[in-house]
Amino acid sequence: MDKGLGSEIEDGFTIDLRESYCQQIFLGNGEPLLINDAFHHPFTSHLPLTSKLKIQSYIGVPIFYQDGEMFGTLCALDNRPDRFSNADMDLLTKCANLITYVIELEKKSTFDSLTNLYNRSYLYDHFESSFNQGTILLLDLDGFKEVNDNYGHDVGDTILNEVGIRIKMYLSDHDIAVRLGGDEFVIILNDVIEEDKINELTKRLISSISNWNNFEFKVNITVSIGVVRFPQDGLILKTLLKKADNAMYEAKKSGKNRCVLYPTKH
Repeated sequence: MDKGLGSEIEDGFTIDLRESYCQQIFLGNGEPLLINDAFHHPFTSHLPLTSKLKIQSYIGVPIFYQDGEMFGTLCALDNRPDRFSNADMDLLTKCANLITYVIELEKKSTFDSLTNLYNRSYLYDHFESSFNQGTILLLDLDGFKEVNDNYGHDVGDTILNEVGIRIKMYLSDHDIAVRLGGDEFVIILNDVIEEDKINELTKRLISSISNWNNFEFKVNITVSIGVVRFPQDGLILKTLLKKADNAMYEAKKSGKNRCVLYPTKH
């Protein structure tokens, strides 16, 4: 029971954004919003939410990421009119700024700042609890050092970011992509262990990552991929990555721009 509203709100209760007060902020100009007579306000008077929850006062402010993208809104509701003031707006804005700070701290501990893929720490912290079976792809770019040597690290960073974008194009909602460090990436395919499915995906990845025809600079970047499956190849992430690294090294020895599945065949 939400006593402030006088209306019962059940577990799992959700509101369509198009029926919410916050849509004025989220879909509008991203400005704070103060309404102290929702029953007669031109926007809120016709919303089913107003009568259903007996809302009369509303205050809401946007929450932004540091890059300016809106994360969501922070709001308060009351079933009495004229409950909020500009002072309340200032307080809510300070709270929203604090939330932004916390969100950014969490992002830094979870995501790689260059590619916006998950980082090494996230992978090691969540692998055991998040995945029971599947496939690990370890990707290492061929020819990346030459790009840094010839064009500088800014161009190298652009390529790493582009590779991250291309990787994400081929993932399902249940998979994750990680920048392990440098020019190494890891893909976790959740519940995918069939060799034909693995081969199909790796072929598409190799084709995509090796195509730089329309890139601003003349580069010759390809990718070598080592593959392990779990639990059949092990359960401990460190061991699995070592095996994937061995398979990836075999791919490089065999001519690069290809995939090798562990255990490698000699």
